[in-house]
Amino acid sequence: MNRLAISLLFSGALLGGLTSALAQNPQRGAVQDQEFVIRKDRVLTVPTQPRSFERLPVLPQPKGMEDFNYAITPYFLSIPALKLQPTPVQKDYRQPKLDLFPGFVRAGYGNFASPLLEARYMSTTADPLNYAVRFKHQGFGKGPAGPYADGSSEAHTNLGGDVSYFLDKAEVFGGLSWGQDKYSFYGEDPNFRIPDNVDFIGPIVENNVQNNVQFSAGFRDIEKVGPFGYEAKFGFRSFKDSYLVRENEVGVQGVGKFRPTDDWSGKVGLSYFSTATEDLNYDLTRTYFAIRPEVSYIYEAFRFTAGLNIVSENDSLPEKESDFRIFPVLKASYQFADEFGFYGEFSGDVNRNTYFSFVRENPFLGPSSQLLNTVNNYKIAGGIEGQFQEVFHYRAGVDVSRFNNMHFFVNSIADSARFELVYDDKTTVVNLNAELGMKFSDVYTLGSRLDLYQYDLSTQTEAWHRPVWALSINNQVKPFKKLLLQANLNFMGGIKARGKEQIEVIPPVVQSIELKTIADLQLKADFKVTDRISIFAEGNNLTNGKNMRWLNYPVRGVQLIGGASFKF
Repeated sequence: MNRLAISLLFSGALLGGLTSALAQNPQRGAVQDQEFVIRKDRVLTVPTQPRSFERLPVLPQPKGMEDFNYAITPYFLSIPALKLQPTPVQKDYRQPKLDLFPGFVRAGYGNFASPLLEARYMSTTADPLNYAVRFKHQGFGKGPAGPYADGSSEAHTNLGGDVSYFLDKAEVFGGLSWGQDKYSFYGEDPNFRIPDNVDFIGPIVENNVQNNVQFSAGFRDIEKVGPFGYEAKFGFRSFKDSYLVRENEVGVQGVGKFRPTDDWSGKVGLSYFSTATEDLNYDLTRTYFAIRPEVSYIYEAFRFTAGLNIVSENDSLPEKESDFRIFPVLKASYQFADEFGFYGEFSGDVNRNTYFSFVRENPFLGPSSQLLNTVNNYKIAGGIEGQFQEVFHYRAGVDVSRFNNMHFFVNSIADSARFELVYDDKTTVVNLNAELGMKFSDVYTLGSRLDLYQYDLSTQTEAWHRPVWALSINNQVKPFKKLLLQANLNFMGGIKARGKEQIEVIPPVVQSIELKTIADLQLKADFKVTDRISIFAEGNNLTNGKNMRWLNYPVRGVQLIGGASFKF
């Protein structure tokens, strides 16, 4: 369009110039007639020009970056600090009222001239210093029916206390207790016969009073969920009986725990015991030192544990190579779901034995030739476990263990009313076990366990006074809030005792006596009269079974006791 207009203008100017040139004739100043035609209806059309031929507009050129300097002038204002006036919210926080009674007393009486008295008192405030004291006495003035009824008394008394002082991050604790157990060697020898033409007044029953004093003190951390934890404890125990047994023991125990992450954890345990024991046949000092490092790892539903049991003990044996032993500890478990999982273990250890531990197992123990620890060379265990809807839980497994110096109790040849210790050099024990439990809210609870044992012995003929099978069923029923009922069943069978007769000399074979199966039914009832007063009743051996856990020692028949308790 612009070029066309310029062309037209140029053409018009050229024509105008020519016209002017023609008009200037030689006659200057003359006016000549001219004719101009103006056409209004003529339309000039110009073809459309493509836009691509348009020139781009000229853009402004950017300037370079320039430095800008700012001048900052400080201004200080004298503004006073804001004063806050907080006001407490008037809200009533009502804590639930808890009926905490620091004192408790229970008293009762039953057949066989059996008084019962128990008392406890403890602090219930959250002070830094907490304490508790306890006392319990239960006696049986008479024993089983027969000529030994008046002479087979039994009594148990315990008095002690515990104290704890809480710091910011640790607890300092301690305890002191005194215990006395009175037994009678009323064991009846079935082979005893009254000689003819002899005035027999009656059996002479000897009593044995066992006293022990125990003291402990230590400290431990309070924060149980932190990355580190610790506990250390010092203990002392003194024991003596009415005869020649004296035993004093000093022990130090400690454990350190660490948890660097949620998956990894570990601990290291230390223990040292020095035990001095005197008896008719020995006067010795035995030491026991153990280090037990252990590491655990959790991966999803798996749990692995690896560690060592490093033990040193100085028991004297003819073929003993060293006092130092190392045992591995390997454990693993996997829980597929709440309903099913499995576990396994391979480990070894040295089980520490003292005269005090032996007499707690068999109170009619007399003089023995020596005291030995039991070496558990290896233990292979595995099984399954699970629960259903938090109501039923079960566990079943098998345990195969190999022991050295496993102890057994046998009647003494010199006095059948006393027992002595014998050991088997190499013993393999296979244990099949199963547990079943149920809990229906707080109304009914059941716990049961079955154990089956098989013994493979090297030097002993039988596993003297050890059961082949054992079954326990414990039931607890709470029909309403104020009444609590318990029914417990305990069975034990396959127990064999060593008799006096020697069947063969080479190889030595002695008489084996199989004891009757033990069946014990126990019932308990506790009724809450008020918040402070309750009454109770207990019954043991309600089937009146002629139970005999130790040869020549029949137990009491039906035992009944009742009484009341008071809180203050």
